[in-house]
Amino acid sequence: MDEKYLLSVCGKQYVNGSSDKVELQTNAAYVMRGDSRYITYKEYDPQDPEKHYRTTVKVDKDNVVTVIKGGNMSHNLILEKGERHRCEYRTPYGTMTLGIFTESVSVELDDNGGSISVRYNIDIENELASTNELTLHIKEADHNVNGTDNSTEA
Repeated sequence: MDEKYLLSVCGKQYVNGSSDKVELQTNAAYVMRGDSRYITYKEYDPQDPEKHYRTTVKVDKDNVVTVIKGGNMSHNLILEKGERHRCEYRTPYGTMTLGIFTESVSVELDDNGGSISVRYNIDIENELASTNELTLHIKEADHNVNGTDNSTEA
């Protein structure tokens, strides 16, 4: 995977009046295949920083965003404005089925990068569990986040 892009991810979660925010900045691959754009990056396991897993964000021509996360907390999340999809969320303790209703999707991507913003609700057994916001910004990188130069000499 050629990680020539810099990806910033911001996830916000709202549960029962309180909120939490997670931010990540990492190198990523960004490609167009057919009518879809793909952003792929590594996430590290918080319990074991030596382990990492791959996350892929797919955006199709109709701006349906699919987040495919591997590892011990894996899922295949479909985010489509105005639609509710079911998602199997696999954990080391078992699998649970979540309902995902997407309130809004904004996609502004071109060949150089851009942004994705999604707001969605997660329910368990039709009871609201959380409201979530996911924002991604991707752009060409001059160097890797870890300081290694990505540029090539002519």
